[in-house]
Amino acid sequence: MAGSSSPQVKNFDVFPSFHGPDVRRGFLSHLHSLFARKSITMFKDQEIERGHTIGSELVQAIRGAKVSVVLLSKNYASSGWCLDELVEILKCKEYLGQIVMPIFYDVDPSHVRKQKGDFGIAFQKTCESESEGKKWRWKEALTEVATIAGEHSHNWINEAAMVEQLATAVSKKLIDAEIKKEFRDMDKDQNGFLSAAEVRRHGLTDDGEKLTDDEVEMFIRAADADGDGLISYDEFIKFSRAIRTDEAASEEEIKMAFRLFDKDRNGLISAAELRLVMKNLGEKVTDEEVEMRIREVDVDGDGQINYDEFVRVMTL
Repeated sequence: MAGSSSPQVKNFDVFPSFHGPDVRRGFLSHLHSLFARKSITMFKDQEIERGHTIGSELVQAIRGAKVSVVLLSKNYASSGWCLDELVEILKCKEYLGQIVMPIFYDVDPSHVRKQKGDFGIAFQKTCESESEGKKWRWKEALTEVATIAGEHSHNWINEAAMVEQLATAVSKKLIDAEIKKEFRDMDKDQNGFLSAAEVRRHGLTDDGEKLTDDEVEMFIRAADADGDGLISYDEFIKFSRAIRTDEAASEEEIKMAFRLFDKDRNGLISAAELRLVMKNLGEKVTDEEVEMRIREVDVDGDGQINYDEFVRVMTL
């Protein structure tokens, strides 16, 4: 290895652990394409510079990921590298809170858990000449990962639909992890609720600017579903999902989102209200662009967006 230390590996949203010949060309390439469309970054082992110790760089990549997707195929256990990755992934789950999502790709979860069938045969062959300690760690890791809820390819007729579902699930988990961190950072007294003072003191716009008093008031009114003047963790999660997700929203989420925009609570979203919220969400828009967006959904032509018009946009 050139040099005395391993090069730094940049962090990715997702680390995939897989046996290349089983999944690289089809399943994994489709998954990577969907992740890219959803702005989810995924580690690719091709990005490791040749000539460096791959093991240490993979460890860095695993520890830096927010989610590990473990593609458990028939020949996964034929690779000692895959099994070592799995051990490290489960350490990250325990000590770093990393999200682990197993995919049982043409393999029975019970065969993974008990190391039986073709999967078990491959595992036993890999264990030959290995120390008892390493074999025990591998067995424990396979047993644990097989008990984590995940997707099973046998339950899907259409593989493309399964990959789409997986990409959506990963996107949701990443969003929820980010929201959870934001709530913890703002909830300084750790009582499980956000007060107006905490939002005012610690809340930031997407541009990194402090919220104004008007913006704090608007945020509290929009997210506070039960009207007690505080934002619970559940209220924060639901509200944040409603304004971040690109999926069809539920009726409750639509109402919460409408309250966010309708600052003066008159049942209409004006150009000024739309501009303010879009600014807080990090969008750079001109007055002309705001007016154009209103015209696109303003069915009755009054220059404002009513609730019915808003619902049509949110449920497209």
